[in-house]
Amino acid sequence: MPKCLLTDGRGIESLKFSERPSCEQLLPGQVLVDVHAVSLNYRDLMVARGEYGGTYDPPIIACTDFAGTVLKTAADVKALKAGDKVINHPFKFWPAGKINSQWIRTMIGGLGVDGVLIEQIIYPSEALVKMPSQMSFEESSTLPIAGLTAWAAVVTHGKIKPGEWVLSHGTGGVSIFAVQIAKTIGARVILSSSSDEKAKIARQKLGIDATVNYKNEDWPDRVKEITGGRGVDVVVDTAGGEILTKSIVAAGYISRIAIIGNIADRQTSFKLFDVVRRQISMRGIFMESCEELKSFVQMCESNGIHPWIDKVFSFEKSIDAYRHLESQKHIGKVVIKLQ
Repeated sequence: MPKCLLTDGRGIESLKFSERPSCEQLLPGQVLVDVHAVSLNYRDLMVARGEYGGTYDPPIIACTDFAGTVLKTAADVKALKAGDKVINHPFKFWPAGKINSQWIRTMIGGLGVDGVLIEQIIYPSEALVKMPSQMSFEESSTLPIAGLTAWAAVVTHGKIKPGEWVLSHGTGGVSIFAVQIAKTIGARVILSSSSDEKAKIARQKLGIDATVNYKNEDWPDRVKEITGGRGVDVVVDTAGGEILTKSIVAAGYISRIAIIGNIADRQTSFKLFDVVRRQISMRGIFMESCEELKSFVQMCESNGIHPWIDKVFSFEKSIDAYRHLESQKHIGKVVIKLQ
């Protein structure tokens, strides 16, 4: 029987290994996948802590993103075949276009719905995308949530253009992907971090144009100085709270702010006139469709992009992987290798 990791929402210490019955028969449209790697997201940490849907009885399978190999398909599946290397879209049904109240309920790995940290999984074929050819399973597993969220923030809704400025907050998975995407398109990037050491490492590796420390009260002034007084065109805000408030100050005219997380604080306040006067667009980002994931994968393949993986843990060390993510000592992504 496939081994899995379960969470009941009562903390990292309550994560436990278990087994689930093997697949006997596939329903129409389904695919059986051998899971090779699973990446961790901040959302997975929130689920484990009970901060995303509360507690679960019975427990659910943890995590949301995987990369693996197709073992077999239902007879009606034509787009995939045994041996194909694939990643999953975190929604079992969000094929294209705008999300709606029905599709949003198909998200996995939280709110009582099983996730993907299991050795074999049955998944809808229409929610699977072939891996970029240049990436390993570990690298590919980081694309679904972190990569797709960054893509939505910078490209789908941010509509970044060569030469424009992007401000990306933090050194986690979404932030680093946003930097890579923006630089690939030809934009200029400012990375903010509370750690000068992390910012230095990221700047050296990714060719970031400038960095600021958001612990300094005057960091928006520094952003304005770096951009010649005009402010940034796109903000990738994963923090919320006061950082979002100051991001508005650092944004230029006709800028686009992507609101993604609330690591700093779930509440914020700002001057509405600043948004109105400079015609700033603010949009909540909750990933994007499977169609957009395919576009993102194509861009990664065409440009030879490799995700930044901080550390890979074995399946047996999954709980240590959670603790490493919680420590916030990482840059980029934390990955669990199943096989």
